[in-house]
Amino acid sequence: MYYNHKYKSLFSMMLPYAAALLVLCITAGYSIYRYASERAYHERWKDYNDCGLA
Repeated sequence: MYYNHKYKSLFSMMLPYAAALLVLCITAGYSIYRYASERAYHERWKDYNDCGLA
């Protein structure tokens, strides 16, 4: 019984940190994806902007 209580205490103590780390990783991944997507978009349309069609 004592071991189970200690495990629950450790788990409940680490859960907020794990959740924060997960949110941080998701946010960083989304930011990298958006940056790469915007860069590819601008690279694709760069020639059209240079010649005055856009």
